[in-house]
Amino acid sequence: MKIYSWNVNGLRAIIKKNFYEFVESEKPDILCLQETKISDDLVGDFSELPFKYKIFNCAERKGYSGTAILSNIKPVSTSSFNLEGHPFEGRISAAEFDDFMLVSAYVPNSQSDLARLGYRHKSWDVDFANYLKGLGKRIIVCGDFNVAHEEIDLARPNDNHFSAGFTDEEREGFGMILETVPLVDIWRLRNPDKVGYTWWSYRGGARARNVGWRIDYFLVSPDIVASVEDCGISAEIEGSDHCPVWLKL
Repeated sequence: MKIYSWNVNGLRAIIKKNFYEFVESEKPDILCLQETKISDDLVGDFSELPFKYKIFNCAERKGYSGTAILSNIKPVSTSSFNLEGHPFEGRISAAEFDDFMLVSAYVPNSQSDLARLGYRHKSWDVDFANYLKGLGKRIIVCGDFNVAHEEIDLARPNDNHFSAGFTDEEREGFGMILETVPLVDIWRLRNPDKVGYTWWSYRGGARARNVGWRIDYFLVSPDIVASVEDCGISAEIEGSDHCPVWLKL
């Protein structure tokens, strides 16, 4: 089973670019998406996507946020989940399979002025960790976590300690999720000293110069680690400011 995760920065936009070529080339059994940017009234427009089962969670605000799980494997159950007390931003889609729960997540960005840092650190991270811990089954969580956990996870750590995505609070919150649930950052476990980025700014030719950040992850329950045959970052696949990441079970 091969599972992909990709922040597509707009599902309609990526379909006009290389989405179908990507699916044909990589042939994911399951594809988790983030930042779909579609609203509930548009979900029907995507019925012809080449997957048997489709789960969408859309934000109330049009053209914003949103997650999805597209699968050729029949799930036992599905959920478009919103954390209680949080804005309806479509940030969690979940599907239960025989051996694990799969969650596609788009974690709130703290914003360039850090206006949402307090919300994310004190509220979202805590409630998201409790949600995952309460699922009661082996878990695979993937998506855009909007944080580079360690200095190796971004090209210029010394310049970004007070930047969204690399503040002490965000890194601490990510570590708390790993410890509380618990979960394992499987790519980093397999590649302890390797540099690999999943997001590049559109500014200044950052992608061409590989001035990037690793903010897209697969996190797995400890008892799933042995079942992971391989995992990777497909930095060569363009179409979004993020690239896909993948896991093979």
